[in-house]
Amino acid sequence: MMKVLKTVWNNKHLIWQGIKNKIFKKDPIEVLYQERKAICMGCELVDRVGHSCVMPGTQPCCSDCGCSLSLKLRSPDSACPHPDGAKWKEVQL
Repeated sequence: MMKVLKTVWNNKHLIWQGIKNKIFKKDPIEVLYQERKAICMGCELVDRVGHSCVMPGTQPCCSDCGCSLSLKLRSPDSACPHPDGAKWKEVQL
């Protein structure tokens, strides 16, 4: 539990960025979201059920980091944490 809390705390700015961009939708962010989503939904690490999600009920999520894809993919400052190498990187919009 402490590891999860530390991860959330360390990534709070990325989480807030994702929440803000999910609530206040802008076309460039939604285009980025769709591009990233297409990549993630083909990834073996996507958890569609929610067993790996940091916050229950936020699936689909990344089973590597536990982040909700709905928020992570809308955070331009976030990068893919895939252990074999990022499938997408942070971008400046």
